[in-house]
Amino acid sequence: MIGSILVVDDEPRVGRQLQQALASDGHQVEFTADPLHAVALMKERAFDVLVTDLKMPRLDGIELLRRTKQIRPACEVVLMTAFATVETAREALKLGAVDYLTKPFEPAAELLPLIRRLLDAAPAAEGEAPAAPAPLGSARLVGKSAALREVLQKLPRIAASEATVLILGESGKELVADALHRLSRRADGPFVKLNCAALPETLLESELFGHGRGAFTGAHRETEGVFQAAHGGTLFLDEIAELAPALQPKLLRVLETGEFHRLGDSRRTVRVDVRLIAATNRDLPAEIAAGRFRADLYYRLAVVPLSLPPLRERREDLPALIEHLVERHGGAGVHFTPEAMQALLDYGWPGNVRELSNAVESAIVLGDPGGIRLEHLPVAVQEASLRGQGLLPAPGGETLEDIEIHSIRQAMERAEGNRTRAAELLGVTRRTLGYRIQKYGLEFSGRTGEAPRGGAPRTPLRVSPKPMELDKRV
Repeated sequence: MIGSILVVDDEPRVGRQLQQALASDGHQVEFTADPLHAVALMKERAFDVLVTDLKMPRLDGIELLRRTKQIRPACEVVLMTAFATVETAREALKLGAVDYLTKPFEPAAELLPLIRRLLDAAPAAEGEAPAAPAPLGSARLVGKSAALREVLQKLPRIAASEATVLILGESGKELVADALHRLSRRADGPFVKLNCAALPETLLESELFGHGRGAFTGAHRETEGVFQAAHGGTLFLDEIAELAPALQPKLLRVLETGEFHRLGDSRRTVRVDVRLIAATNRDLPAEIAAGRFRADLYYRLAVVPLSLPPLRERREDLPALIEHLVERHGGAGVHFTPEAMQALLDYGWPGNVRELSNAVESAIVLGDPGGIRLEHLPVAVQEASLRGQGLLPAPGGETLEDIEIHSIRQAMERAEGNRTRAAELLGVTRRTLGYRIQKYGLEFSGRTGEAPRGGAPRTPLRVSPKPMELDKRV
């Protein structure tokens, strides 16, 4: 995609060189050595990208970035500097810069590919419908809620950077990490994943950095770790809060220098080029206060923090997500009855998308050709649906059977024995209610259809001494 680019550098020779390189790539390029003149140009024209030096007289790159975002919020900004620091990068990214390049650099090798990625990932023009979520691995980020759109809009900008990312949230972290890798310039390199909670400390060090021959019993040859395996690509470390205190300074050293030693081999230094993405659902500042996590490592990881909203905070995404999961689990043509769908929409989903996915898959397996009903959903979803209607007591010491029998009793009494009305009170079909009455061997004397003429009182519901045997079929 061809773009309109403004280059600002107080060294005219450098600025003209960048202007020529970008123009040779087909872009429309304007150059100025005066940052105040750049502000005036921004007011006159809508540039797609601003490429600016950091250290300049009269107005530095950070202030130019700030003013650019006030005048042209859609303009992407790339900073160039010979004095890159973590603090500078964090401030620039916080203000809206997509990346920073450390001088000296080769325009053809670093700047031109970055500009191409930025322009290719540019959002749709105002008024256009947003593009459908791109496939991300075996699943995708599905939905149109404001909370999810905010995350999706940030991904191209974050992916274009080399900054370390800390993903926070209860669910979806690996999916987002995969998306960041696929959208980055490292997309052709490896994407390596490691769960820090899955291994004990002694094995985790070897898994991270590899080990030398004889490092421990059974180490008969040299083995590389995930950092070497991810060389030239992206390393995703999930559950980073579980990293043992002894390993935290070693990880910090890799982030700061790109160097480490294999376990049991302190003589040879290994150098790697890896972009790190970390994730956790723990409160790291609280872990720091408790002495379990290093503050310097936290600040090095959280250059770009990205928080993912839990499913309960984006309920408007549930219908589209359920439809996607039905298709993913091979349930084409399957549909949910209104009461079952309402139960799914009302449930809190503490396990987020993974719990919803399991519920949908289970319902497809257990459901009837005529549709998925409330009784085909997980017990927790059924209970929440009934409790939300005031038909179940608050959770206590009762068994599930006690709770279900209690709710049926209450509904039948309120409906004066009318099963159709009782089913409505329970939010289930009449057939579902009949199944539950049969399941628990409940008996009811008298008519169980419509209320008798004259409003004659119903015989109360009772439980038979011996529950009837059910035909056990798979």
